[in-house]
This record gives sequence, C-alpha cells and structure tokens, in this order.
Amino acid sequence: MAEWRALLASSPAEEAVQKWLEFHPSFIPGGSGDVGPGGHHGSEMGAVVREAPLHGLGKQRRPDFMWVTRSSGLITPILIEIEKPDRRWFKRSGRPTKEFSEALDQLADWKVWFSQPENQSGFRETYLGTDKFRDRPLAPQYVLIYGRQSEFERVTSPHKDPARLRQKRDFMRRAAENFRTFDSLRPDPKLRDSITVSQTSDGPTLWALAPTFESGPLLMETAERLLDFESGIVRSKFIAPDRSAYLATRWQHWRNAAAGDRAAQAMSLQSMDRE
Repeated sequence: MAEWRALLASSPAEEAVQKWLEFHPSFIPGGSGDVGPGGHHGSEMGAVVREAPLHGLGKQRRPDFMWVTRSSGLITPILIEIEKPDRRWFKRSGRPTKEFSEALDQLADWKVWFSQPENQSGFRETYLGTDKFRDRPLAPQYVLIYGRQSEFERVTSPHKDPARLRQKRDFMRRAAENFRTFDSLRPDPKLRDSITVSQTSDGPTLWALAPTFESGPLLMETAERLLDFESGIVRSKFIAPDRSAYLATRWQHWRNAAAGDRAAQAMSLQSMDRE
C-alpha cells in the first residue's frame, strides 16, 4: 500500500498507473464478484486482461483492463477505464469536467458495442471459447476509476459543498456502472494469485504475475491455455529472481500435468469406443 500511495502522491501519468496495476492485478476491482451481479465463481484463469481488444462491428474498443467473471447463471465481463488520477470530477461551477464527461462517453460506447449480437458472439469466441458457458447470458459491468477522494472531503475539497457534488456524482452513475476513486483501491485477498494477460490473435499470453502469486493444482488449466508464460514470469519485476525461477518450473509442471490428463482422457475414450 505504501508504494501505491507514493505513486498517487507523485501526480503520475495515466500510463504509469496502468503499468503499476498490470503488475499488481489484485488492486483492480471486479475480479472476485465485488462488482455487479454474479462473478462469485471468480474470473477466467484468475486473469485480468490488459488493454483488452474488443473486435466486432464498428470501431475496435480496447478497455484498459477487463475481468471475465462468472457465476452459475451469468458471464459478467468487467470493463475498466482508468484516467490520470489528478483529474477533477467537477469544475468549481459544479458542472462535470470535460474529462469526466468524456470518460462517461467511453462507458456508453462499450455498452453500445455489447448491445450488438454479433459482437457478443465474437466476445464469446475470443474470451470464452465457442462452446464454453454458451447457455449463460452476458451481463457486462462498466467501471470508471477516476479522481481522488480529496475532492469530496470538506477539508481538502476545492468545492463549496463537496457533499452535494458527491451525491450528484452518484446520481450520474447509470445502469451497470460503477465509479471508484484511485484512493479506494486496495489489494483483494481473494485475488492474491491473480495474473495479468495480453490477448493476442493467437490467444492469451502471460503478461505478469501478482507479487503474492502461489502455484497449485488450480494453475493446471491456466498453464495449459496460455501460449507463453516464460516472458511473463521474467517480466514480473516485483518477484525476486529465485522466486521467478521456481514459479517457472512449477508452471511447466502443471502444463505437463494438464497434457497428461488430456492424453489419459483420449485413451479412455478410445478404449470405450472399442468396447
């Protein structure tokens, strides 16, 4: 937390915040069912997608981050927009700033994208596989991480009535939207083993591991699905080199275990066919 607070205090550019969060995915809201309906079964591969491409009709969209969470009845994509932390929500006049209005427009664009059935089909193929969870409807949620809490605290606010503006901000939030300040972000213990991935035309690749990441049997499916993991482990600069080397061996172990399971299942099916 101290490092996060120091970063915010330095008036960082949006790119610096994006990079820091990519290496600390447990700080990113939405991955554990804490945003919107459903999601309590966790996210696909325990992963947040950085700069997630949304291919389909119209202009390509690319949220800063995206979780794809699920429950027994829903698939809940969590699309996240971040802005430069020192941007204000409101002008001194009490009107929303240009930057805040533009951020709201970005969320609206994502809603329009998901309203198209063709785009929903493309999303499933890209992020879920064509047959996986086909019967579960999509219920996207849209998160804006913006500004500082100090704008709404009487001692530090530049506004005459910050409490009223906080209320106004809350009334500006539309259906399926969630607003957060950067000060509200905390590491979620449920996401201690989360990872950050990049989605390429060939599939997902590992970008970085959370500093608290631990290996275990739940890694088997993820290790099998990711196209490349070595570069992501090396890139995870908040993990010590010896720890990185150990995780690389465990990652390969679980990938081999997944391949062995696949081979055993294939042999079992062949045996049943002969019978």
